[in-house]
Amino acid sequence: MPEHTFTVTRSGYTMQAKLRRENQDVLIELTGGDVPHYGVVTAVSLHQPLQTIALPSRPGHHHQEGVLTERVATVIAPVLQSNAFIVGGLHVNRISKQQLAVAGAMAQALGEQIRDYLATHPRTRIEEEFS
Repeated sequence: MPEHTFTVTRSGYTMQAKLRRENQDVLIELTGGDVPHYGVVTAVSLHQPLQTIALPSRPGHHHQEGVLTERVATVIAPVLQSNAFIVGGLHVNRISKQQLAVAGAMAQALGEQIRDYLATHPRTRIEEEFS
């Protein structure tokens, strides 16, 4: 399936979201900064509250990008046709207070771009058959 990429750049760094779809399910990779990586996953479903898992980033610490993946999840939830997984990791070397302060707004803007795309590009459900 084709991948769609959305980007936002502010305060000297870029955050991006790559969106892929299988049937009506959505996979989003939310990465950026100087060291893109995968450290958290947020699951969004029509039938249960969102859930986030944060993996260890270094001894005694866990990845903090859940605040960003959850922001995107909250924005896109009203237009989801099925499930979504948002996998994220963003690291800006020696991040400044200003750069940290705009991260939430950047995730919000990406969520809005994705929401608008999903709302205008719905998928017809491929029905599953069971034995």
